[in-house]
Amino acid sequence: MNRVRNIGEKFGYRAFRRATTCLAFFLLCLAPVTHAQFALEAATYHSILWRHTPKTTIQTGHHVWGQEIGIRLQTQGKKPWQVWQQYPAFGIAFAHFRLGDQSHGDAWGVLPHLNVPVLRTGRFLATFRVGTGLGYVTRPYNYFDNPGQNAIGSYWNNFTQFRLGGEYRFDAHWRVQVGGVLSHFSNGASALPNFGVNLFGGFAALAWSPDGIRETEFLPATEPRYGGRRWGGIASGSLALVEYSVFDGPRYPVWGISAAGYYQINRINRLLSGLEYEYNQAVYAFGLRSTEFKDKHEAEQGATRLALTVADEFLFGNLGVQVLAGFYVRGRLSRVVPEPWYSKLTVRYYLPPMFGTPLRCHLGLSLKAHSTTAELISTNAGLIF
Repeated sequence: MNRVRNIGEKFGYRAFRRATTCLAFFLLCLAPVTHAQFALEAATYHSILWRHTPKTTIQTGHHVWGQEIGIRLQTQGKKPWQVWQQYPAFGIAFAHFRLGDQSHGDAWGVLPHLNVPVLRTGRFLATFRVGTGLGYVTRPYNYFDNPGQNAIGSYWNNFTQFRLGGEYRFDAHWRVQVGGVLSHFSNGASALPNFGVNLFGGFAALAWSPDGIRETEFLPATEPRYGGRRWGGIASGSLALVEYSVFDGPRYPVWGISAAGYYQINRINRLLSGLEYEYNQAVYAFGLRSTEFKDKHEAEQGATRLALTVADEFLFGNLGVQVLAGFYVRGRLSRVVPEPWYSKLTVRYYLPPMFGTPLRCHLGLSLKAHSTTAELISTNAGLIF
């Protein structure tokens, strides 16, 4: 058994390394066609592994060092939304964290990210970076080989990160940035255990642009930030697959439907309010067999969740980033929930309008969490009008 697991770790890491190497090579080949508005970036991290729940049995509270190398592409105002969002940057990074021998070993990540300027003044820039991508952990929980480390139950995971930093520009070629960071690894309960790993700390980064990035070359706005339709609606359906209660058990679908009305504050930001319906097949199956529910009708009610939601969505061209808070409607519904409310981060891509109408399809990915523990990762699709 140990030999099989070691071979799996070896070849899983090799596949991860080959994929990231090919992707890095592709981006470096793509960079010259961006008219020199790109930079190579390296960063170092110093974090503390936070014990966010007493249920974890891994070592926590110790210092964790990490490294990152990546590329970021700078927008110049060629699209109106780029000016309205103060010229954000897109990028992709390859990261590594040494979690520790008693904390799942090493964590690797591929992180597509978005850098949103908060304040520009002279040579200084305050920026917020958000990214979500693919993570790989070398020593996940295993009943036979690693039963004492229970924060992560799978090799492959989601890797999400938030960074807030201040950047100083020495010249067109060199920039340095320092700030705070939160890094999160979890699999969204697709494989138990799934308490997740949270790393709080700081970072320092150095960016170099071969041909320079010059703010004086950024284009001014040619269209007003305000205007257009102010009111609308959005509807979505979602699906997640989760394990429930039993480690190494079967996976069950979690279906979701949501609808919300929105008010467009301006062309890059809207506020939403609506309802989310969720049906958790795992709660139905386990609740019925454990006699928590007396019959199928009660089990169906117990597996059904209904929540009131409020959200804020930030738009970057066809890309939308939404932060949402949901509050369960308790009673016969929403009986089996960890907490009375939850948070959700959703990244959506909006397809072009259909048939010359304002109706647009969207595809997305959501990370749902109760407090500091991720509950599920779902794919979603829907319409906005």
